[in-house]
Amino acid sequence: MRVRRLFLLTAMVLALAGASHAQENTADFYRGKTMKIVVGFPPGGGFDLYARIIIEHLPRFIPGSPKIIVENMPGAATARAAAHVFRIAPQDGTVLGLFHHALLADQALATKPNEFDITKFNWIGRMATRLNVGVTSDVSGVKSIADAKLRPVILGATAPTATSAMVPRALNHATGTQFKSVLGYQGSADMTLAMERGEIAGFATAAWRDITRDKPEWVTSGKIAAVFQISTKRAPDLAHVPTLPELATNDEDLQMLELLARTEDMGRAFPVGPRVPADRVALLREAFAKMMVDPAYLLDAARYDFEIDFMSGEAVQSFVAGAGSLTPEQRARIRKILMP
Repeated sequence: MRVRRLFLLTAMVLALAGASHAQENTADFYRGKTMKIVVGFPPGGGFDLYARIIIEHLPRFIPGSPKIIVENMPGAATARAAAHVFRIAPQDGTVLGLFHHALLADQALATKPNEFDITKFNWIGRMATRLNVGVTSDVSGVKSIADAKLRPVILGATAPTATSAMVPRALNHATGTQFKSVLGYQGSADMTLAMERGEIAGFATAAWRDITRDKPEWVTSGKIAAVFQISTKRAPDLAHVPTLPELATNDEDLQMLELLARTEDMGRAFPVGPRVPADRVALLREAFAKMMVDPAYLLDAARYDFEIDFMSGEAVQSFVAGAGSLTPEQRARIRKILMP
C-alpha cells in the first residue's frame, strides 16, 4: 500500500511539474520571435490600417514582447491570404490573418471552391465591425421598409454577388419590398455621388459611421433616411431602424437574413491557423483582450477614428460556427434567392 501511495504521489508531482514546464514554455515561446499578420488587402486601406495599429500595441501583452510585421497578400477577394494562413503558414501561433468578412457568406453558400474552412481557424478576437445601413434620399419618398413595399426603389450596387445587391434581393423575397439594383458602381463613394445626382434613390451598404462623421447634416435635416441595418443588433443611435433578422416572417427567411447580418458583424477579426496549439491560442486571446482595453491603444484608435467593438476570440469562434452550419438543402435555397 505504501509503495502504491508513493507511486501515485510521484506521478502527481511529475504531472504538475510537466504542466508547470509547459506553461513556462508557452510563456517564453515568443521571446526573440518575429510574428506576422497576413492581410488580404493592399497597403493603405482600412483593413491594412487596423493590422498596423495592432503591431504597435499587441507585443506589449504577449510574454516575450515579440516583434510583429504586416505582410500584404491581396488576391481572390482575400481568399488567397486565408488559404495561406490555413494551409501554408507555420501553425505555431506566429502568423495571424486579416481577411474580408464576406468569406463567411462565400463559404456558407459555397459560392466558390475554398482551400480553407472559415470555421476551423482559431479566432483570436475582433477589433471592430463596420455598420452598413440601407439609405434612401429624401426625394425618393421612401423612409421605411413599409414605404419600399408600395413603390419601386432604385438602389445602387457593385456586383451581382456583392452585399449591396444580395441584401435588396433578400428583402424583396422576405418582405415584399420593390428594390431594384443598378449594378456597376465601384463602391460606397461612387454610390453616394450617384444618389446626390439623383441617378439612384439610395444603396444598401452605406457606412453609418462615415455618414454621421462626414455628412451629419444629411441625418439631422432628413436628406437621407436609414431604412434597415445589416447587423444582428440595433445600433444605439438607430434604435428605431430594424435589423435584417427582425424583418423575417418565417424561419427559412430568418436563416438567410441572419447569414447576411452575421457576415457584416464579423468585421475586423483576426485568426491563427487551425493547428496552432491550444495553449498558444489561449495566450494570444488573452493578450488581444488586454490590448483592446489598454489606454494607449484606445488613444491611438481614437486618433485614427477607428470603430471599436471588441469581441473575444471565443465569441468569434462561436459566432462563425453558427453562420457556417447550413445543410445542402438550406444552402441551395438561399443561393437560389441571393444569386439567381
